Amino acid sequence: MTDSRRTTPQERRELLAVMRRPRSILLFVLAMAVAVVFALLGQWQLSRAAQNGHIIGEQQTEDVTPISDVVQPEVFTPERAVGQLVSVRGSWVEGDFLVLRDRIDEGRSGYWTVGHLVTDAGDTLAVGVGWTGDRTEALAAAKSWNADASKLPVEVTGRYQQGESPEDSTSDDPLPAVMSAAAFVNQWPDAVPAYPGYLTLRDAPAPLETISSPAPQVEVELNFLNLFYAAEWVLFAGAALYIWYRLIRDVYEKERDEAVAGADPDGDRRDDPDAGPGGPDDPGDVDRDGPVHAEAAQHAPVD
Repeated sequence: MTDSRRTTPQERRELLAVMRRPRSILLFVLAMAVAVVFALLGQWQLSRAAQNGHIIGEQQTEDVTPISDVVQPEVFTPERAVGQLVSVRGSWVEGDFLVLRDRIDEGRSGYWTVGHLVTDAGDTLAVGVGWTGDRTEALAAAKSWNADASKLPVEVTGRYQQGESPEDSTSDDPLPAVMSAAAFVNQWPDAVPAYPGYLTLRDAPAPLETISSPAPQVEVELNFLNLFYAAEWVLFAGAALYIWYRLIRDVYEKERDEAVAGADPDGDRRDDPDAGPGGPDDPGDVDRDGPVHAEAAQHAPVD
């Protein structure tokens, strides 16, 4: 029987005494073993959630791949192509080099010099040639290559990036700020078909610095069904320990109730010399010493 009153220190000591019994300890060891098994199953389900999850960002991005194997011109850029190191061969279009402003490189604001590369297949590819914090240096590099781009490599390697959306400039600075192949196509003559993204060179030619283009981070979208199963196993582990506690508590409460029933005062009246017939508490004594004797004294016996 369970009551809602607060457990007293004496009752807690008695409950602990029940818990220390060999049978209770054996049951506790069994409950712990079951809980450990459930916890291991939960850990396994958690690992399965990661294994079955969708991986965002591929480890293979650092393997240089021909650009035609990962993306095609005038086709939406697939996710696996973003951040991929690619190689491509082509020729630079003199007169199409330009400078972008407000380009952040490892926390520094500066300028990109951008070139127009026509691949051997005849496709247009925008290339971020290099970065510099000096506006004059960026413009000088673009001017130099617009006049003569023969010193630039014709076979280049770089990281393919998703193209930026074109936007209307609200600045007084005439230099564009976004790396948008769609916008460049309108400036470069005969620029179609064009790749929707752009390339940042792995090694920038002097006097520019290489544009910081780190490999994409690998992230995992967890499988939520496996996560749900993992949480279930954890709850089962807790339930195993709770069931052990309730079993011990039930044993304690049963023994307590039996002890209270054995100490009932009504069960000891037979052993009280002052209780029962003939004793001071016998109701018959009142009649014997009271009205019954008075009536006998008033009436003489009849002969």
